[in-house]
Amino acid sequence: MIRRVTPVTALAVAAGLVVGLLCIVVIGAIGAVVLAVGVGAGLALGLRIELGAAPRMLRTLGATSAPVDRYPRLHNTVDGLCLAQGIEPPDLYVLDLGVGNAATLGSPRPALVLTRGALEALEVVELEGLVAHLLARTRDGDLVHRSVAATFAGLPGVRRAARRWANHDHTVGFDQEAVAMTRYPPGLQRALQALAALGTDVPAAPTSSAHLWVLPPGGTPSQATDFHPDVDLRLAALEEA
Repeated sequence: MIRRVTPVTALAVAAGLVVGLLCIVVIGAIGAVVLAVGVGAGLALGLRIELGAAPRMLRTLGATSAPVDRYPRLHNTVDGLCLAQGIEPPDLYVLDLGVGNAATLGSPRPALVLTRGALEALEVVELEGLVAHLLARTRDGDLVHRSVAATFAGLPGVRRAARRWANHDHTVGFDQEAVAMTRYPPGLQRALQALAALGTDVPAAPTSSAHLWVLPPGGTPSQATDFHPDVDLRLAALEEA
């Protein structure tokens, strides 16, 4: 995953820079020290926000760790795909919900979150298709930005930055990357159909986190949202993969 500076960190550093420059103008040499301290403090604050985004979202959702002894099939699927793709296995979490949905978080490291309903309902090839979609999201250079935007939507600049993902091409693109990994489009197609049939509503998911999910966490899969095309469109796109 390519690391980029998030808008939150950039804003914090900029604030420290402005304060420091003003101090240089007003009090001279001592202002240079204030400048360095201000920039450093801004960077530290920004990084703290970044690193706290995913853990905070996991707590908000009520997600719990998915140990290998309880979820061996999930771990085997993730490990197999990661080995084939040269990806470091992400952390795995489960939501105790009977609906069918999943999300990818990032910072300090990628994490996959799957509902109990998805794990119980999906067959092996279907689970592989879903996991491949989630792993495709971990390779997105915007993953940390996405997690910060979902968790700290009220911070200055974050809401505007999140608008870049209000595009169906992102979700369809992750679907295409997923089937490039598995080389079996029907697996993801059947997974999407099964999840949609279960319902995808995640009550604890903030509205600001919609772009992290495979399917709308607060809507109807058969209807398009800002971040998700309707399921039939995604199925049709996979037919051509």
